[in-house]
Amino acid sequence: MKTARLFLFLICISNQGYSELVWNKNCLEAYAQLIKLNFKQGEQLILKEKIAHPNNHTVLYLESQIDFLKTFISAEDKNLEILKERNENRIKIISAEDKKNPNTLLFLGEFYAQLSATKFKHKEYIGAVYDIRKAHKYIEQNQKLFPDFKPNLKVLGLIHTTVGAIPKNYSWAAGIVGLNGTINKGLEELRILLKATYKQPEYSYLRDETIVLLTFLEINLGKEKNSELIRQRFNTIENITDNQLLLFSKCVFHNSIAENDSVIELLSNRRQSTETLRLDYLDYMEGVARLNNLEFDAQLKFTKYLTTYKGKAFRFATYQKIAWCKLLEGKIAEYQNTMKNCIPKKSSDLMTEEDEQANKDALSGIIPNPILLRSRLLYDGGYYNRAILELAGKSPDKFPTQKDKLELTYRMARIFDKQKKYDKAILFYNETLKNGNLQTYYFAANSSLMLGQLYEELKDYANAEKYYLITLELRDHEYQNSIDRKAKAGLNRIGK
Repeated sequence: MKTARLFLFLICISNQGYSELVWNKNCLEAYAQLIKLNFKQGEQLILKEKIAHPNNHTVLYLESQIDFLKTFISAEDKNLEILKERNENRIKIISAEDKKNPNTLLFLGEFYAQLSATKFKHKEYIGAVYDIRKAHKYIEQNQKLFPDFKPNLKVLGLIHTTVGAIPKNYSWAAGIVGLNGTINKGLEELRILLKATYKQPEYSYLRDETIVLLTFLEINLGKEKNSELIRQRFNTIENITDNQLLLFSKCVFHNSIAENDSVIELLSNRRQSTETLRLDYLDYMEGVARLNNLEFDAQLKFTKYLTTYKGKAFRFATYQKIAWCKLLEGKIAEYQNTMKNCIPKKSSDLMTEEDEQANKDALSGIIPNPILLRSRLLYDGGYYNRAILELAGKSPDKFPTQKDKLELTYRMARIFDKQKKYDKAILFYNETLKNGNLQTYYFAANSSLMLGQLYEELKDYANAEKYYLITLELRDHEYQNSIDRKAKAGLNRIGK
């Protein structure tokens, strides 16, 4: 009897230093709550797991997801510093785990991927590139050791699509650290992962997250032709309004195919649980959708965003959109007063290209032409017939400034393009490109990009390549990075 007790005691002592990385019921349920931004429930399940299995270091990965999502969504500097410090400690702990467990290198890769994504958002570009290199190293190693381990594909897919779309003025950094990738390869990796979440139950916990990532990347980088495939993905999801990230991605999808009324309906009917982190950007999205339909009570949604959101992203763009409402209501003085809020105390507060553009427009002091502005908003909402009616019969001579003349031909081209009147679209795109290629406005560069996409759609790859290259040659214009990224993605898709 004494021998048996001594044996059990020795087992207990030896197990005190033993750790593991296991996805059990508690961890899977916690992850599901975190993807819904229900951190309260997630943290309760993490605590439950810590008590039941104190040596299961999978909880470190779950806690990193909370810190990452808070940091990425809030865009607050203090949260980034917290993520940096905590992930550094997590990396030290997980690095000591058994490399025979496929989760070891996966978690290390994800920790660095999280740091890279948040640093990039905060414009710490060099640090972001080096962190994504470390992430890539770990995941590539894990893929060699465990080629059938599908979670590797999430990070690999993100890295390959991101590197394949790095703007021209930062591509040197990727070359220095030896990164390479293509958008098509990255998207295919994510599609393989998504299929696995349906066919292999052990990966089903990654389904919602993969749908969010894949939808956003397909729309922004892949020029996905099969929109019905994306629609079917969302049609299989029940209670989508209970998951703010899925709701966000569904609205991005509807916006991409000009279904503005669907965006308004989804967002106006959404429910906000008191237990979930607020995704304030949804208020901004609803405001934009309502403004695109020329509903000037969109100001209420914009004001709510400014009141509840504590970060800096899209703050100045929001003030500009409130100012647009004032302008289109004929309140010129209120427009001018509101635009003063688009000038930050320091340039680092401008976190998005939309914010930078709002600041530039405010500093210029130029009041937008209401006709062009109405047409632009209606176009963005997919109301093409209403948009063209705003411009019908308007000669360039009626618009006094060079900017307005360029915007007129540009808006005509965009509308004709969406109406599949390609001959007219090509004519107006080329006119805009010819007259605006020496200007800093984005009209010429985006016209060239749209010509590339149009010819790609028509399978005229020689002309597609021509205009994508012209796009990348145009420098120092508005929305430089995003336009360059899309042009590079276009060349990537056609194999150039």
